[in-house]
Amino acid sequence: MEIELDRGRILGGLEQIWTEWSEWAAGLSDGEWATPSRCPGWTVQDNLAHIVGTERMLQGHSAPEVEVSGEHVRNPAGEGNERWVESMRSLSGPEVAEEFRAVTAERLAELAAMSDEQILAVGWSPVGEVPYLRFMHVRVYDSWLHLEDCREPLGHEPSGGGLPAEMAVAEVTTVAGYVIGKKAGAPDGSRVEVNLTGPVEAVIRVAVDGRAALVDAFDSEPTATLTLSSHDWLALTGGRKDPAPLIEDGSVALAGDLDLARQLAGRLAFTI
Repeated sequence: MEIELDRGRILGGLEQIWTEWSEWAAGLSDGEWATPSRCPGWTVQDNLAHIVGTERMLQGHSAPEVEVSGEHVRNPAGEGNERWVESMRSLSGPEVAEEFRAVTAERLAELAAMSDEQILAVGWSPVGEVPYLRFMHVRVYDSWLHLEDCREPLGHEPSGGGLPAEMAVAEVTTVAGYVIGKKAGAPDGSRVEVNLTGPVEAVIRVAVDGRAALVDAFDSEPTATLTLSSHDWLALTGGRKDPAPLIEDGSVALAGDLDLARQLAGRLAFTI
């Protein structure tokens, strides 16, 4: 699956998820800002600081020179993320929120001012060398997922769907072959169907013929089927939840080869 480089849609999704973040954060108490999120080692405030740091980095700023540590810091990229987060831990939650509003307003203005040539220029991104606009699609996914990382521990209602959620599902769908074939270990010859029941509805089909690949349809019945909400799909592929309780309580429904389906459901994480 290729992400369509629709400038209006991608930048619109970015504006929507950042607005959603800003409005949600405005009502948080000090205790809520300090609540541990689904991301190991990070509070609710740290998640928002991470987004601030990433956008400052994209403006050309270097991560602050501060000491960082923790089991969740596993590589140079993680260290860079943590340095931004650590640099803002002396701030209050509302102060980080104000930093967020400032940098996202700047970024949206900068993106709007870019020519088509500039925004389609190929360069580094977490998904390889791609057009800058494609990178901004990843930013929607990251921003959306981190908001859910904060909503759930506070007992808040999850996203009700909409453009940013649809884009988050699309982002993970681009790597569904890798997730199902490589990470989850679907065997050669298998056909795996993932049914997302909402709020974003989708059917994701992966066929393994030497290499796992996303397909539009199967030539036979699926070998294994997983049925779950789009929220749980994004949480599991993002490494945010333990799959076992979701399998046991039926939130992730299994069909077909049940042993294979259970294996797949338990090994979906490709990022954290």
